[in-house]
Amino acid sequence: MKKFNGLFISTIAVALFFTACDKSDETITEVKTIDFEDLQTPSSGYWNGSDASGEFNSGDMIFPNSYNADWSSWNSFSYSTLNDTQTAGSGNQYSVYDAANNGNTFALFFPSYSGDAYFSFLNDQEYQVKSIELCNDAYSALSMKDGDSYSKKFGGDTGNDADWFKVDIIGYDAAGDSIGTVEFYLADYRFTDNNQDYIVNEWTKVDLSSLGKVNKLTFRFGSSDVGDYGINTPKYVCLDNIRYEVVSKGE
Repeated sequence: MKKFNGLFISTIAVALFFTACDKSDETITEVKTIDFEDLQTPSSGYWNGSDASGEFNSGDMIFPNSYNADWSSWNSFSYSTLNDTQTAGSGNQYSVYDAANNGNTFALFFPSYSGDAYFSFLNDQEYQVKSIELCNDAYSALSMKDGDSYSKKFGGDTGNDADWFKVDIIGYDAAGDSIGTVEFYLADYRFTDNNQDYIVNEWTKVDLSSLGKVNKLTFRFGSSDVGDYGINTPKYVCLDNIRYEVVSKGE
């Protein structure tokens, strides 16, 4: 009987030992969000790189910026808190086309003419990006809604023109290889029923989980309104709340 009890106790001790070892190897997954609220916004309500810093960081990501002092213009990324949804024209390029934004800080993307501009995780790390929230820039949205001297009114005079404006979100691994693309329509007038036509006017979550683990991402635009020099639609997109998984070993 004593021999049985000793064997039983030894068996329990071994089981507890391996359970402890297994527990130390468990992984803990945390979902982090880059919401840009850690950025200091100037009194103007936006930052466009005029300080010549060339970039800004938020959370675990870096966002490049190129500012031209001669033209007071920028490309790649800036950030803002503005949401004027009524004023047309490039002077309102720093507003998100969401009247309910209420001072929330967000980033804007405008492409460089010299090539893609990437927003990337620091230190060549790769993470599973779960989602991102996108919305139209007010300059782009009002241009599509009403037309302007450079761009057509989406739908045309009859409302039947099959116009569209989209952005592709492209993911890259740490080696710089493209690993996937997610397509998102910022405006779509291709429906048979014109009542279904839309211009995105609120923050919309876009699922990026199909990209797998990425180190950097970029945006590329497409539009039905194209001229001799490329896309006529103002090429802007507003972005916020980049959600990604961080996996670490348990203790």
